[in-house]
Amino acid sequence: MDYTLADSRDASMYARVLLKLLAEANTAGAGAGEVSKITTDTAVTMTKDDALKLLESDPLGIVAHYALTKLLDILATLQGGVKGVTIASVFYVGKEGVLVDQWKALLRCLNKGGKGDIFAQKVAALCLTKILVTACPSQRAAAQSADGKPARPIQYASAIEPLEAITAWIVSQLKNASGTLVAICTPALKVLMDAPETRNLFCKSGGIKYMSRQLRVGSKAKNLATTADKKKMGQASVQQLYEISFCMWILTYELNRSAAIRADFSKDSLAVSALVDLVSVAPREKVVRVALSCLRNLATCVADETEPVSGNGTVPPGPTITGTTFLSEMIACGLMKAIDHLRDRQFTDPDLVDDVNTLHKLLQENYKEMSRWEVYKNEVESGHLQWGSTHTEAFFKENARMMEGTDGDFHLLKVLITLLSNSRDEEVAAIACYDIGEFVRHYPNGRAIAKRLGAKELVMALIEHENPELQRHALQCVSKIMVHNWEHVK
Repeated sequence: MDYTLADSRDASMYARVLLKLLAEANTAGAGAGEVSKITTDTAVTMTKDDALKLLESDPLGIVAHYALTKLLDILATLQGGVKGVTIASVFYVGKEGVLVDQWKALLRCLNKGGKGDIFAQKVAALCLTKILVTACPSQRAAAQSADGKPARPIQYASAIEPLEAITAWIVSQLKNASGTLVAICTPALKVLMDAPETRNLFCKSGGIKYMSRQLRVGSKAKNLATTADKKKMGQASVQQLYEISFCMWILTYELNRSAAIRADFSKDSLAVSALVDLVSVAPREKVVRVALSCLRNLATCVADETEPVSGNGTVPPGPTITGTTFLSEMIACGLMKAIDHLRDRQFTDPDLVDDVNTLHKLLQENYKEMSRWEVYKNEVESGHLQWGSTHTEAFFKENARMMEGTDGDFHLLKVLITLLSNSRDEEVAAIACYDIGEFVRHYPNGRAIAKRLGAKELVMALIEHENPELQRHALQCVSKIMVHNWEHVK
């Protein structure tokens, strides 16, 4: 391999032959035979006779795997360092450095989602991402400064369309895949985080939202009791949670430079909620460490005054999002309680301890400046309800009229009603039932408003729920909606 790659022309020809071989195998039907069913476990236990049988029954699958493995070896060798030969000189040809046409063979391996050859898709996505990220201007500048020599010219425009295609595929995997199938795209996702150009492209494609969903599903699965429940939730491995949260941590370094990325992180409080869940569940110290680093970067981010004003598509309209915005979301999601638990633990990593102490200080300072109503409002909007002083009779006696909202549209009440049907967390649904019931009791004409917004039907459906606590709160809520003299019933 080293001898072949010592000359850039030989190396480029070898790589293109492998891509051509892969294209021919794909066209002839590779990816649908017995080889596509091989997993890491079966490969370890496979005998020589089993391998020979596969060669006879599915030669196209063997050819495709061979070509992909060799391509990955080429890329790994070139990244390790070969004098005078780089990924750019092998996969970008001509004086202008145009991407070789054969790259499409790698993209064809990905067109079956998670239903085709898992190994082929994983390796093809990784190879293609490594080749394309090399073309980013930031990577070219780094390559030039590393050895002091001018970097080989590359026409970045030739890689833009393929970059958009591989980014869209990665985002679709995060959106649709679950459990171990997400691992198909995580190696490519990590490579995509290497350049600011590709990080921004990933965010523009909605990647932060789907990354957050994967983290939240994975952390919820860790907290389930039975194997059946874990399988149903699509349990993610600890390593998978670590890799996705690591990619999110890298993205947080774009916060100060991009209002659009800050808006993506803030949307629906999904990212903060997922990270707080990871910290609370604490599957492994390394996952907690990277999740806390993400939260710290979010809490300390600032708006750059040099950012373009709204209206040109660069900065989204609406209030300016800063670290204070994210701190409010963290308080609503219950991070203060999780941080208090972490402060009682003994950690050997000084960076982790520093993150815990910094977040504790920032949260305490922000909490002191917030009114009880602001705390409640943020909690409801985050959808992360937890029992506390804002879910009491005394609180609603004082604040029931605040439920009207500034526009008089009862936005928070609508959110609570939505949580009755959309939340997978039974405790959240139980708290929503309680809050709706207390609103009905303490707001003038609250019964009519709750009925008009559809609360009664949704709460009645929960009376038959298998969870006794949720069932009890649903029954009490319906009683408050239907009975005028609730105090006499109590």
